Amino acid sequence: MNLFETEFLFCILSGLFLFHTLSRISEEGKRNDLIFHWIFITVFGFLITEGIKKWGIRSEIWNTDSVFAYITKTNLLLFLCHSSLEERWFSFQPFRRFFVSIFLFLFWVGVLFGIHFFQTTILAQDNTLILPFAISLGAFVWMREMFWPLERADKQELTYDSSRFVYLSFLPIAFLVLSPWKADVQFYSYVSNFLFYGIASSVGFFLVSKWKKEEVSSASEIGIWMGTLAFSSCLGTEILVVLPLAFLSGIFGRLLYSYLASLRWSEPGIRGVLSFLYPAILGVFLPFLLAEPNLWVHSPYVLLGVQVLYFLSFYLVACFSFGIILFFKQK
Repeated sequence: MNLFETEFLFCILSGLFLFHTLSRISEEGKRNDLIFHWIFITVFGFLITEGIKKWGIRSEIWNTDSVFAYITKTNLLLFLCHSSLEERWFSFQPFRRFFVSIFLFLFWVGVLFGIHFFQTTILAQDNTLILPFAISLGAFVWMREMFWPLERADKQELTYDSSRFVYLSFLPIAFLVLSPWKADVQFYSYVSNFLFYGIASSVGFFLVSKWKKEEVSSASEIGIWMGTLAFSSCLGTEILVVLPLAFLSGIFGRLLYSYLASLRWSEPGIRGVLSFLYPAILGVFLPFLLAEPNLWVHSPYVLLGVQVLYFLSFYLVACFSFGIILFFKQK
């Protein structure tokens, strides 16, 4: 496939993010409200980006050179916007809700520029450029569970997602549209590896659930995200080396699920931490274990400092941004 066909395919694939988000919302009015904000942000953002380009201001990170690439990135960021707050987003008054939506979208666009800074200036060890999204979203989930817990009556009802396993397996792949390997002839072999990482992690997660004889809401989604995100920074490593570790990460993730459940965390909170924050922490440090030393971008101690800075930068900025959103919260 050429680059145009790849971007078109990923544009279609990214639409599954929005479909999956809407499938979690039971009330038609809330779905319509969310769709309106999505359409407004997509269209308005396109017009603003085009207008800026006419003035001679252009960015390699966020542009409309390819409409399919623009829509793909927008869909991914809209998914992240909603996942940052989930049901809490509907608790804002309509006027405040609009500004929170814009603020969140600009935050995630800023994450794109932050990724570019780290990859061009500091050189973090991250093959797919996905980890900052997982780190930031994990920070949002952690902060909202700590400082904005939902009342039981407001908690989102989660359903078992075993029937969605097929399309959930392909969700994280859409983020590879940001990968520097997108135009590489081996790109789709990397895509297949990415898919197997998630499946191996899911098998480990399901195995512990079967052993404990406990069903877990969103088990498929958690398992897929854990494997793909945790090992995204080592994409390209021999797959036979990675798959057993992905399997073990799923087992440990299921045990962590039981621990958080014993602390009476909400289901969306557990899902968010295990799907994003837990694999992001693994992904930051796994290159020390899986990447060949000659492929490290820095000497060992420098690389350790850079990876810690990589994690803390996005984590702390996300926490600060969540703090700003709390000012919009109704008293």
